[in-house]
Order: sequence, then structure tokens, then C-alpha cells
Amino acid sequence: MKKKLPAVFAVISFLILIGVLTAGLLTRRDMGERGKRLFAKTEPAGAVSEDKAEETTKDTSEPDEEDSTVSRDEAQAAAVSEDMEPHSDEDTDKEDESAEPEPQREVLEKYKSLLEVNPYVAGWLATSDSSIDDPVLYTPKSQNYFLHRDIEGKPTENGSLFIALIWHDDYHNTLIYGHNMRDGSSFGSLKKFADASYGLSHSVIRFDTLYEEREYELLGVFYSQIDEEELETEEDRAEADRRIEEEGREEKPEGELSLADLDLSAPYSDEDIYRQEKDEDNGRFRYYYYTDLSDRDDFEYYVNNVKERALYDTGVDAEWGDDLLTLSTCSYHVKNGRLVVVAKRIKQ
Repeated sequence: MKKKLPAVFAVISFLILIGVLTAGLLTRRDMGERGKRLFAKTEPAGAVSEDKAEETTKDTSEPDEEDSTVSRDEAQAAAVSEDMEPHSDEDTDKEDESAEPEPQREVLEKYKSLLEVNPYVAGWLATSDSSIDDPVLYTPKSQNYFLHRDIEGKPTENGSLFIALIWHDDYHNTLIYGHNMRDGSSFGSLKKFADASYGLSHSVIRFDTLYEEREYELLGVFYSQIDEEELETEEDRAEADRRIEEEGREEKPEGELSLADLDLSAPYSDEDIYRQEKDEDNGRFRYYYYTDLSDRDDFEYYVNNVKERALYDTGVDAEWGDDLLTLSTCSYHVKNGRLVVVAKRIKQ
């Protein structure tokens, strides 16, 4: 019995050795397969690894637990990478296309016919006694184009009511100019507001945009004066008209130019074009530079000056966020004098 033990131990040792060698070979093969999968990630675009080529011909099967973990890690890494990458213009365009479009504002029915006469009609202004009851135009490319033209573009001394640069709801102020005509037309009746009894009894002013009816209540009335060097000359206006007509001729070389042939519009800009003039105002209160009151300090400066210079107390105050309406016409109390009427929009 003792003689057989060495032989038994020898057999057992041989079997253990065979097992170890077999396990080592299997481990090396398994590591090689994983290595192929990992390094396949670094292949150039368009290259297909042997494993991936085989995968396209194989039926989908349930991966083992370890392979499943690797797949989840890769998916998470891809998701993080996608989130970190900046969106391309193409992606942005796709997002814009999928986004809800802003609803188009509908022109009020009563003003649609006016746009057929003049595409630059912006609204309608009326006082409570209808002494002023006229359309208002807006031509940002040439502010004073309708200074001596009627709504059809025909020459007239009366001119039309028109909005000053710049105008947008975000700016909280609409400045409208008109001639002080002796026959009371245009802004000829605006001087009535200099009298407190008239102003307080006609304190509501209506200014409709094309899209919305609006009412304003009288905030203040004051006199002002424009510096000589800040006035537009006849030569300036003639040059501006010439440029506009030349541009129209490029699109329509022959025949009479209509208002529809002239480009008097301009793209929206949030630039405060009178920022320097405001900063250099130094208490002079050149109201005509304050068409943009989106800045709170500008708004409060404007309202405070209107109240301080007002010919009488209307009992109305304005605070940051209110919308204002400013009407301006010539006054002959001084050279280049102006009468200015300011009202605050009535909140519905």
C-alpha cells in the first residue's frame, strides 16, 4: 500500500498541471477578445473591425453580464459626450423648426384699408373732442419723409403725423410729431392743452396701433426749445429723399414710383442711438432724444422733468414700467420753440 502512494501523488499532480495550463489558455483567449472590442473604438471613421463585421451577420443575442455592463458604460459616455458638444447651426435650425412659432398679430379690421393706401401707417391718434383724429405714419429709414406729404405721399404743407426714431413697445415711449397749423389741422389744436381747464377736461387721448386700441391719460404739458444745430435743414431732407428715390429706381427703373416702391423701413435694433446725447443732456432735458426709455434711470429722469416743467398739475403720476405717449409741435413763444404733451397709458 505504501508503494502505491507515490504513483497516486504523481497522477494527481499531473492532472492539476493540465488544469492550470487549460485555464491559462482560456483566460488569454478571453482577454484577447475583450482587447479587440476596446481597441476597435480607436479605428478611423468608416473602418469596420472583424468583430463588428461578424455582428452584422449574427442574430441578436442576450449579452453576458460583463458585456452588458460595458455596453451601458459606452452608452452613458456617448450621452455625456453629446451633451458637452456645442449645437451646430443645423441642430439650431432643427430646434427652431420644431419650436412653436410666435402667433402673428392680426391688424384691426378698421385699419386694414389704410395699409392699402400707405404701407407705413402705424396707428391712429385721436383726442376726446376729435380736434385731432388722424392716421400716424412711421418711416424709420427717413423719419421726416411725411413732414410735408399727405398719407398718399402727395406734397402738402400740412404734412402728416409721424413717429420719431426709434419706436418699439419695449422702449415705453411713442413720440409723435405734427405741424402746428393755423387752421387747426394736424397738431394745430394741440396748443389747447396749454390751458389747464381744457387739458383736465380732455385728459384722455387715444392712440391705437394697427393691432391694439389704447388709451392714455394726461401726465403733463410743457414748453421746450430745440437747439438750432439740431434742426434738420431743407437740404438734409432733399438729400434723404434723393437717396430713397434712387434706391426705388433700382427696383423700378421706369414709371412713376409709388409708396410701395420706396423702402422707408428699417430692421429692429435694440441699440440706443441717442445714448451719447442723453449722457450729455446735463439737465437741459432735450426730450426728443428720449424715445427709448427702456433704461430705468432714463425713464425716471424723463418723467421727473415732465412733472417739474409742467404748466399745471394733472394729478397723474408714472412709474417704471408704464408706457408713455409724447406729442410734439411747434410753438412760437421762443425761436424754435416746442409745445409738448405727455400722457401715460391707461392699464386695462
